[in-house]
This record gives sequence, structure tokens and C-alpha cells, in this order.
Amino acid sequence: MARRRALWVASVVGMLLALHVVLSSVLHLFLFHPRADLGGEIARIGERVTYVTDDGVRLAGWLVRARGARRRTLVVFHGNGETAADGSSWADRLADRGTDVLLAEYRGYGASEGTPSARGIERDAEAAIRYVLDERHVAPSELVVQGHSLGGAAAIAALAGPASHAAGGVIESTFTSLHDMARVVVGLPLTRLLPDAYALDSASRAPSIRMPILHVHGDRDEVIPFEMGQRLGALFPNERFVRVPGGTHNLGSPMVADEIVAFLERVAP
Repeated sequence: MARRRALWVASVVGMLLALHVVLSSVLHLFLFHPRADLGGEIARIGERVTYVTDDGVRLAGWLVRARGARRRTLVVFHGNGETAADGSSWADRLADRGTDVLLAEYRGYGASEGTPSARGIERDAEAAIRYVLDERHVAPSELVVQGHSLGGAAAIAALAGPASHAAGGVIESTFTSLHDMARVVVGLPLTRLLPDAYALDSASRAPSIRMPILHVHGDRDEVIPFEMGQRLGALFPNERFVRVPGGTHNLGSPMVADEIVAFLERVAP
């Protein structure tokens, strides 16, 4: 009897471990698509900058300086299938409007060290903010943080942490939590088995973020459900939620770009 019970327990533990591995692999494949940074256009308009996370990972982002007097600094966190260099056009536009832009990078992406993970993304976001505040001596009143998709979760982690006194934040097409995304992707409510299960939980952080937030989400988002964006938006105390009719996950709308520029110039004039 005791032997049978021990075998049953061992079988259950084995199944849970196997499920843990499967779920971890599926979510990791969904979350992270790192690739090398080939430079290109960004190397013409920006400079490579490096900074180190609190766990010793050296990250390599791009800094595009304002043309003329600097009025504000924007830190941008990209989506999971991009690199910092992909933000070159956006940074180029903003540089003409008095904005320094740090295109922040994640571990394992571009020319950065390490391997991506949910907890690592949080540390990477914190390191980018510390870099602009401590090394570039940017005043919090001149700082705005922006993030798209996975980058939206990174931005929210930063705004709830070292950027808590920033002038504002811009959130695009992002999720409430990894738990919720795991249910969307895997279809099973077993997210507590995942590594970093409590990382990138934007829903738990949003109520503490009190600076102005511009939050945009397309109502045809094929990756992160629009309704999830609405639920997240309702948790911010000081948010303007913009529904983008017909907008998919990667919002390329000139209307959205104009909204963001107007927001930046209002909160950090």
C-alpha cells in the first residue's frame, strides 16, 4: 500500500514537472523572439550606449539626441519580436521636437548580454531608467516612459519602480499579466507552474502609478485581446484610454503617433 502510494505520488510529481516544462517552453516561445541588432539606420542618427543591470548583465541600447535644446527624454521599450534599433524612425521624428530618445534593450536582444526572461525584463527596464536618471542626470519631470506589447509591461514595471516620479507614460497594446496571457496562449489556468510566475504583472502595478498615462489599444488586436487592454486601463488612476478602430497589434496609425507626440509635449513641455 505504502509502495503504491509512493508510486502514485512520484507519478503526479513527474506529470507536474513535465507540464511545467511544456508550459514554460510554450510561453517562452510566445514571449521572446530575440535577434541580433544589425545597426543600419539607427547607427546614422544615434549612438550605442551601454549600462549594467543589478544582476550584472551588460545591455546595449541606442541613444538618439534631440536636435536643438533638449526638452524631455523618452525611454522606449520595444515589443518581443523587435530590437531597439527598430525604433529609429520614431526616435528620428522625436529628435526634431526636442526629445532625447533612449531605445532601451533587453538581455539576449541586439548586442546585449544574457538570455531573456520575464524577471530579467523587469531588471532591464529598471536599469534603463537608472541610466537616464543617474548617468545622464535627467530630471524626473522631463522623463516619459513608453512601451509596446511586452515593452508595455516593461514600461509599467519601470513606472511603478524607479520611474515613479516621471512626467508620464505611454502604453500600447499590452497585457494585464503573464497569468492572463498564458490562459490566452496555452488555454489552461495553470500559470502558477510557470517560472517567473509573478513577473510582469501589470494589473497589480497599475493602481500605484499616478502620473498621466496615455494608453492605446487596437480593437482588432490579434495577439493581446482588446478586452484585456480595457481591463488593464481601468486600473490606472490617471489614464486616457484610446481605442483604435480597426487597429491590430502593431499600431502604425499616424493618428496614434500624433496622439503620442501631443501627450509628450503636454506632460513634459
